[in-house]
Amino acid sequence: VKRNLFGLSEDDKAELQWKPEDQLAMMNEAVHTNGSFLTALSAMIEKAQPLEGADHPIGVKPVQGLLQTVMREWSAEGSAERGSCFERLIGAVEGHLGAQAAAAASSGSARPRVLLPCSSLGRLAYDIKGRGYDCVCCEPRALQYFTCEYIQQHGAKESTTIQPFALSTCNRLQREDHVRKIPFPEMDILPGAFPEIRFGEFTRLFDAPGELAAFDALVTAFAVDVSPNIFRFVRTAAHVVRPGGLWANFGPLAFDTDHDEGHGHGIEISWDELRHAVSHFFDIEDEAFVNCFNAANGRSMMQIEYSCIFFSAVRNDKPSVGIGGAVV
Repeated sequence: VKRNLFGLSEDDKAELQWKPEDQLAMMNEAVHTNGSFLTALSAMIEKAQPLEGADHPIGVKPVQGLLQTVMREWSAEGSAERGSCFERLIGAVEGHLGAQAAAAASSGSARPRVLLPCSSLGRLAYDIKGRGYDCVCCEPRALQYFTCEYIQQHGAKESTTIQPFALSTCNRLQREDHVRKIPFPEMDILPGAFPEIRFGEFTRLFDAPGELAAFDALVTAFAVDVSPNIFRFVRTAAHVVRPGGLWANFGPLAFDTDHDEGHGHGIEISWDELRHAVSHFFDIEDEAFVNCFNAANGRSMMQIEYSCIFFSAVRNDKPSVGIGGAVV
């Protein structure tokens, strides 16, 4: 950027609305702002106990994705985007378990249990817990897992600022769109308000006899196609949800995963095929396709929009073979 701007002739520079030195100063400030957050996150990770099986992100892409996901889940700017996904899933949970949650709140009995695999930065689980449910999450990506911890430790409203699009100079509508500041979290996060989060992959963590029918609902948002084995994911879902319980899903079938080539890995199936697998263990009651963005730059002239499948399904009584020790 510096080379291109300062390489302009004086006549070309005279046409600029924004002096090159001012543009670079604001971009440098934005990069420094992101660096401050990432440095604090790195320091926290270094002090933490090593995570068994943790991935080691390489390159810029995972970090850029993290910054944009923070914006989506924990900033005011991300509200509209996440709402198109979260509102359907929360509505499905409330419709199926709302009366049970209300009865638990009035009687002091155990709240309905909801499990959220591949929960990213925990915002959906946070919102569901706030409505009176006992939520458990799992997250297999170390950066996301530790960022959840960071958000809990820095829970004061707008206590951290990022500028996630600092280097995105293409497709701008306004000249300073790429250096806009995104403070987070958008609200105060009180102690105890964050859900329980476990590190690890769903199909490994919950493949145990003790997890059989342990949850009243499973909620998946942009999660199913991240699994290393989508068929095992479905069977694990059937293992953990009690008969009569709910599975609510929202997301594409993009299969954006690091797993490939191994036995049972990297299989990219259609919605028709996935629906067939789900229907072995669940009765699908609601199904719709919804166009949705995911951690997008809302002020960019170029957008990637997903066609997402939303479904809500009720667990039948067919056993999930091969999970938690279950056999035919």
